[in-house]
Amino acid sequence: MIARYFYTVIRRLFFNSHLHGARNLRTDEPVIMVANHVGSFGPVSVITSVPLRMFPWVSHEVTDLATVAHRIQVEFLEQELHLRPPLSTYLGRVVGRICVALMKDIGAIPVYQKSKRIRSTVEASIRLLEQGKNILVFAEDSTRKINDVLCEFCTGFIHLAKVYYERTRKAVQFLPVAVNRHVRGILVGTPIRFDGTAPFPREKERLKRELESRVFDLYRELEMDGFHHRHRTA
Repeated sequence: MIARYFYTVIRRLFFNSHLHGARNLRTDEPVIMVANHVGSFGPVSVITSVPLRMFPWVSHEVTDLATVAHRIQVEFLEQELHLRPPLSTYLGRVVGRICVALMKDIGAIPVYQKSKRIRSTVEASIRLLEQGKNILVFAEDSTRKINDVLCEFCTGFIHLAKVYYERTRKAVQFLPVAVNRHVRGILVGTPIRFDGTAPFPREKERLKRELESRVFDLYRELEMDGFHHRHRTA
């Protein structure tokens, strides 16, 4: 309960966003939502603004009390809020405990990159899809920029579609989502369906490119809508 109140307060202070394209959330089958990251703004604003129960992929470090404090200190308190030790160190421990509780509360799925434990990430995700539940992924690799808006998408999450199809013969849909911090907006695009009959390497590359392109276009659409709105109200 305390974790949920904390989430609500933090969202109102730092992450409040307007949702657009909600009609694309209406589906009678599970989806894998794919969004750009925008630091902590993307995950918090999407999770708290989208009226659809989602199970997000998160770094395993933010689900573990042994590792969360340093991650929160460096990536959120220092890089985003520009705090410095010893304040950032103390707050990292405090916020870290709340973060771990939040991750448990929302059913976050720990992601173990470059580790054999990634199998547990995949298995947990497939079980949820089989139960008709939705997965949320922030797919950008921050070390590989495409342009001033977007980084290249990692492709590990696309393997979920392959495994899900092999087990159920159902082709899952990917839902592109753009988060634009400048205009405080989230825009949900139309779904892209996995093609289980295509050779997987080719299909993985198609989905990666199409999702990157769609999210970029949605981001620019939010930007233009924000521009026109400012000029209408000026």
